[in-house]
Amino acid sequence: MNNIFIRIFDILISVFFLVVLFPLIALISILILLFDGRPIIFKQNRIGYYGKKFMIFKFRTMKNNSLKNEKLRLTYLGKILRKLSFDEIPQFVNVLKKDMSIVGPRPLPELIEKKVKKFLKKKRRSVHPGMTGLSQINYTGQFRKLDDKVKLDIKFIENYTIYTYFNILFNTPIILIIRLFKN
Repeated sequence: MNNIFIRIFDILISVFFLVVLFPLIALISILILLFDGRPIIFKQNRIGYYGKKFMIFKFRTMKNNSLKNEKLRLTYLGKILRKLSFDEIPQFVNVLKKDMSIVGPRPLPELIEKKVKKFLKKKRRSVHPGMTGLSQINYTGQFRKLDDKVKLDIKFIENYTIYTYFNILFNTPIILIIRLFKN
């Protein structure tokens, strides 16, 4: 696997989308500020490549309160952003910072990553986490166990080639469109 080629491609895709989506990024930022206040960007520690912690960026989709139920905490705008997966757009900055790749296992929050078996955790950390991955393109919208997600991540890692990278990359928008109209 040519990591230099993938890194260059990750940078090109990220720059392209950040430039092309700049008007949308500005609009979403203004809408969050007007309707939901600050902060506009949600930041959370995640576990990345070889266990390195990094701060993941997303558009904020939840209210700033301590409700346990995530669905009750979602803002109206947040529901729309999540349904369209627009809340993930700021992660292109994470890709530019080399915290993430476009394709790889999703980076887990620290508390959730602790639940992953040690030998699987080590394998997941052997590649850069991604904005999309095999687990994401196999998600039907139904609840899944962490073990099921991790199994798909491991399958991706064990079969990681330029072909699998591009296969997941090109299938992601198709899956997002299907999910958009499914719910």
